Amino acid sequence: MEEYSSLAEIAQKIKDSNKKVTLLYAFNATGKTRLSMEFKNLVNNLEDDEEIKHVVYYNAFTEDLFSWDNDLENDNDRKLKINKNSSFIDLVERQGKENEIAERFKEFTSSKIEPNINTSIGEITFSLPTGDEEAVENIKISKGEESIFIWTVFFVLMETIIAELNIDEIGDRSTDEFNAIQYIFIDDPVTSLDDNHLIQLAISLRGLIANSKSVDLRFIITTHHALFYNVLFNEFKSERRINDNKKEYCLLQRKENSYSIDKQNDTPFGYHLFIKRIIQKAIDDNVVERYHFMLFRNLLEKTASFLGYNNWGDLLLVDGMSDEDRKGYIRFINSASHNKVSDLEAKELKPNEKNLLKLLFETFTGEYKWKE
Repeated sequence: MEEYSSLAEIAQKIKDSNKKVTLLYAFNATGKTRLSMEFKNLVNNLEDDEEIKHVVYYNAFTEDLFSWDNDLENDNDRKLKINKNSSFIDLVERQGKENEIAERFKEFTSSKIEPNINTSIGEITFSLPTGDEEAVENIKISKGEESIFIWTVFFVLMETIIAELNIDEIGDRSTDEFNAIQYIFIDDPVTSLDDNHLIQLAISLRGLIANSKSVDLRFIITTHHALFYNVLFNEFKSERRINDNKKEYCLLQRKENSYSIDKQNDTPFGYHLFIKRIIQKAIDDNVVERYHFMLFRNLLEKTASFLGYNNWGDLLLVDGMSDEDRKGYIRFINSASHNKVSDLEAKELKPNEKNLLKLLFETFTGEYKWKE
């Protein structure tokens, strides 16, 4: 396990490793999005007073470039607005890939929803053919479909970059816009996706990256989603077009005043066991923080689903516990899980709150016979 004092040091470590693929797992609130920005700032530089972009990235800020225009008198006139001030959107617009994006979106969603993309005015509308002469126009798609659409925009841009850089002779490329790009950084492209779409996304991403022939183009993927990590791990492990020594798999953890990276070279980690170890160590070292309640809730949710319980709160078992006690425990776990990241990091737990996690966790692990 390697220790680092800052995300900037980790960004430097990733850059120096020179791997074709770096796959990194970290819990929410660890700093994945901040790491992507640290990496961008490290890799991009100023030459002749003009910023040279060596990295293209997808993270939470990419999703923020798209927003619904909800302040409308007519509820049937919904539009997804694009931030026209973004250099990323400007790059997409210059490539003229609107038709490819629309077709990819339908492929990824397995639906007939038609995106109507107008990058010049910064608007996207969606329609649904009904089999009649007229389609249902200007519909508002679901949050999951919106996430897939934004990912599709980035995916098609990646396809274009990879295809251009696969051409060895620079003079034979159709554009010189991508010549300086050395990294594609992807942070958690799995918001609001169900497991089927998530697995499809992981497989299509592996296939696209494996098609990259440029020795100078590298990929960094970070995620908090265990299934996405495991699918990508197995996909890249079996992908022979990329040499094994050019692939790296890591777990990133945030500690009190530092970070650690643990390399995974054999098999994907057991997600439930990993969370259990993290919580148990925090209890043993008396360093329980609010986000450990978030991890405990995640563990309860996964276990409840596996065992067939309707509610994760049903797994809370303490001697002499009343229904009101259970409701109180559930309320506290929810409050610790749903606060903003800044709140999770800032508020100190009281001794009785730390003891509550110890009581609930140790009762839970004892009752359900976890192997030590």
